[in-house]
Amino acid sequence: QAPAQDIQGPLEVLHEIQEWFASITGLPAVTTQPVAGAQGELVGLKLFQAYHRDRGESHRDMVFIPKSAHGTNFATAVMAGFASSGGIVHLEPLPDGRIDLADLDANLAVHGERLCGVMITNPNTSGVFETDFQSIAAKVHAAGGLVYMDGANMNAIAGHVDLGALGVDAV
Repeated sequence: QAPAQDIQGPLEVLHEIQEWFASITGLPAVTTQPVAGAQGELVGLKLFQAYHRDRGESHRDMVFIPKSAHGTNFATAVMAGFASSGGIVHLEPLPDGRIDLADLDANLAVHGERLCGVMITNPNTSGVFETDFQSIAAKVHAAGGLVYMDGANMNAIAGHVDLGALGVDAV
């Protein structure tokens, strides 16, 4: 609502922040529109849904969420409409808290054609790093799904890990 000549400084700061985030995450683009973590999750899931709808794959109405994920992930999936289709699948953890790849494979075999994406907190809520993240992302991508990484605990890896190389589509 401010005059265009008065907002150039704040716009420059926002642009610089977006460039810093892109550099830190290794992802090609950034939006600063969601102003909180849970809002970012919702934006990520809504973008995933729009991506699949644009590709004529509106049947992709399921999201996988590890039981070790940040607590807001489950609520966000409900807000994005996944609960209405029975489309929230909880992935079982291994004893150390990481995603059980056998459980992931079993769920992909059953629900892969309907998979919209997976939400993974890394490190997870127990503070454990998903050491098989690239493998998980590759399996989800092979099934046609997308990968959302919850950044709730991202300070542990920010600037040290290229999320794009890990297979992250949104964070």
